[in-house]
Amino acid sequence: METLASVVFDQLTVVAAECRAPGWDGYAAAPVTQETVSQANRFLEALPPGTPPPSVGAEPDGHLTFEWHRAPRRTPSVSVGPDGELHYAALVESSKAYGTEPFITEVPAPILQLIHRVESS
Repeated sequence: METLASVVFDQLTVVAAECRAPGWDGYAAAPVTQETVSQANRFLEALPPGTPPPSVGAEPDGHLTFEWHRAPRRTPSVSVGPDGELHYAALVESSKAYGTEPFITEVPAPILQLIHRVESS
């Protein structure tokens, strides 16, 4: 199993730089702010050792997204914004999960459970 490596932090830096300007998507996307980047870095640093590396993306609302895509029906994603909330959604086989959790210092248990569930399926 891969470990979280500097490559994920590098991807975060690249995505944030590409999405820093308003309308980065060619439409009306909100820019990714420095506060969002800081929250995203904190989220990555809070993931426990052994967590597989996610892919990094940005959303039109200016949030950064981490996704652990393992198969079409095994995908959790976490959206990180500047406000300290984590919005998550997951499809694991025939079940769906989604919600919002506060992020203070630790990755909330429901999010870790979804990542682990996808990785161990």
